Amino acid sequence: MARDRFSELDRIYETLKQAKVDIDTLPQNLEITRYAKWKEGDAPERTIQRPSLGASVDVGVIAFGLPDTDDASKIQVDWNTRALNFFNGLANNSLFGIETASLATYNENPSFVPAKVALTVRGSKIPATSDITGAKYQKNQGASYTIPIGQTTAVKHFQEAVQGLLSSAIATGHFISASPEEWRRD
Repeated sequence: MARDRFSELDRIYETLKQAKVDIDTLPQNLEITRYAKWKEGDAPERTIQRPSLGASVDVGVIAFGLPDTDDASKIQVDWNTRALNFFNGLANNSLFGIETASLATYNENPSFVPAKVALTVRGSKIPATSDITGAKYQKNQGASYTIPIGQTTAVKHFQEAVQGLLSSAIATGHFISASPEEWRRD
């Protein structure tokens, strides 16, 4: 089971709160002190600069677990040109099950959130300091792209699609994480 990013610090924070320990009495250079200030909203404001995603573009995917012959499983999803341009440059982009050209048979379904793969280009590591805890770590310099995935003629299930990506040449140059599709009740 995956742990939350700050699960250990959060456990310590909750324990200190239950014991009625005043966080301000602790040394200011401790990770828990910095984390507590961030959690309580007393930390300095952080500015995150994100790259421009470009224009919105529609692509089609076939939902996992549904018959690929059923028109209801062919769903049109919204994407951005930044990630689409990256996707078009990948050698094995057929593994993602994305239709970019002929979308006439694809339906819009606002309740559907496609399965997604986040690809981060393996870049050089540079030393960095956490804005929240002050901990030192190695930061990857590569850009990240989120790409929807769906069924292909050979792969019908989400786990198979992810395993195919992990065992392909794409995995050698990228960090890969995946999240399954969702059907929301809107």
